[in-house]
Amino acid sequence: MTEDRQSEPTGIPAGTTVLRLCGELDFEDARSLTASVEAALAEDPRVLAVDVSAVTFADSSMLRTLVETQQRMEAREGTMVLVGPLTPPLRRLLEITATDGHFTIADDLAQATSASRPGRTAGDGSRD
Repeated sequence: MTEDRQSEPTGIPAGTTVLRLCGELDFEDARSLTASVEAALAEDPRVLAVDVSAVTFADSSMLRTLVETQQRMEAREGTMVLVGPLTPPLRRLLEITATDGHFTIADDLAQATSASRPGRTAGDGSRD
């Protein structure tokens, strides 16, 4: 697993942290993924944008981390957004576990920073 974290880089709104994940994310990577998430959450973002566009494989360990991270962001009244486009392996994992509707999914970082709630695709025109 490779990760890269950015807090307020050029073009990213204040209060947004971007966590970029790539490669295979499975049981063997669970500890390093958790450490990356912990470091991102320590920045106390209002929006945590998790860029998963370069994830080539994902298993239930990654899914568990994503679900727990989303719950933690909701508890602090923040938002976690999965930034894609989602790769086929990750999309398949979310679909077969019926968790795709639990996440806000954005096609790109611009959509991610405008997302407001889970269970919808950012930028889909949904209204409250």
